[in-house]
Amino acid sequence: MISKALDALLLPINKGVIKKFKLDKGAHGVLVLSVKPGGVADKQGIKPGDVLAEVQGHKVHKPIDVDVAVRRQLKAGHSDMSFSVARGGAVIAVAAIITLESYNETIAVSEISSWETDTMESSSSYEEYVSVESTEIETSEESEEATVEEDLTQDESADADSSDDADDSSDDSSDDSGDDGSDDSGDDGSDDSGDDG
Repeated sequence: MISKALDALLLPINKGVIKKFKLDKGAHGVLVLSVKPGGVADKQGIKPGDVLAEVQGHKVHKPIDVDVAVRRQLKAGHSDMSFSVARGGAVIAVAAIITLESYNETIAVSEISSWETDTMESSSSYEEYVSVESTEIETSEESEEATVEEDLTQDESADADSSDDADDSSDDSSDDSGDDGSDDSGDDGSDDSGDDG
């Protein structure tokens, strides 16, 4: 998948990817296969061969998780992002600035064959990989974008539902306040009218 958030080509990590790219057996997250020269990942120090494990403290299981987490932050008005990256056996924190403008830039699938990679045996094998996979990359890019938008729409619905629930619960509590079944009018049954006789 092409990550619009990072200007990078990401692969989900599975046994085949672990073996092919000689990753640690316990690796989890997504592999950065290549980065656009001068793109977001490149500028922020995220390199080909890195494994993105977390974005904003949320575990990454598949490439779309990266763009969903970043898009959520952007929608909330935040451009500061934090990534947990496994590199060479160590986990490092990467702070990044990602803008809505950079996120919305169009990436042509045809340009990714020229992106930086050091994860393949040779640049020609990377170009071959991109050439063979370009149709799938293009298709996944369209479906991934739809998934990000769908996820954001679900977030909005959930937010609206939770604020409706909060309104409902506050209405319920105000109806019941002070009503515990007892009569607090101060009348204890005795006649305190001041009449002694």
